[in-house]
Amino acid sequence: MQPQPSDLTVGAVRARMRAATPPRYSWRRHVALIVAFVAAALMTVMSQLGSISLRDAGALLGILLFLNLGEYSTHRWTMHRRSFPRAVHHRHVVEHHGFFTYQHSATESWADLRWVLFPWWALPLLVAGVAPFALLLALFSGRLAWLFLLAVTLYYGLYEILHTLAHLPADHRWAGHPTVQALTLHHRVHHDPALMRRYNFNFVVPLFDRVFGTTFRACSENTPCTTKDTKDTEDTEDREVQ
Repeated sequence: MQPQPSDLTVGAVRARMRAATPPRYSWRRHVALIVAFVAAALMTVMSQLGSISLRDAGALLGILLFLNLGEYSTHRWTMHRRSFPRAVHHRHVVEHHGFFTYQHSATESWADLRWVLFPWWALPLLVAGVAPFALLLALFSGRLAWLFLLAVTLYYGLYEILHTLAHLPADHRWAGHPTVQALTLHHRVHHDPALMRRYNFNFVVPLFDRVFGTTFRACSENTPCTTKDTKDTEDTEDREVQ
């Protein structure tokens, strides 16, 4: 395992990133934007679907499974590589992983949600990413296309909620819930610089980490388990904020 940044180093990184935050930024507006986006999407989709049948529920579960694979694939092969769009790699690796390390994975104030939640520009990027799939499905079944959009909306909303819970301070009342603890430990391993390109890419449900053998177990809250072949795989840009 790569040595973790010291308290002083992490503190300096966080101070620099907070200082670079635009004065107009508001975590309340950030949260409100995401809530409004999810609510508007759900209302639009449900206005087209109406009631959900048992057959719809089965299709929805299948789509959610596909999205879980999509989350895994995007996280593993896009977000940790300098591929287009480069802003995604910078936001995830340089900023998010710079602000949160294994030893320092908790937010210290509500304003730190800026480094947890998807930025505003990720919302139109999400729409652009799923639109081709929805249009393709619409060629075969309009209802299936709307179910796909419903699944994307639910998955995205759940991701934001669970990701926020995984970065809660240890003394927060929700942080002690067994489910939140399990998610937190799984996700914290991914914040070890030596492990983040190789393990624990799933988040909402770590299904495909198990399928592809990329689950790495945390031994305790302070120490991830290590293996002899664990080595640092991060490049210069990925370290620039540490």
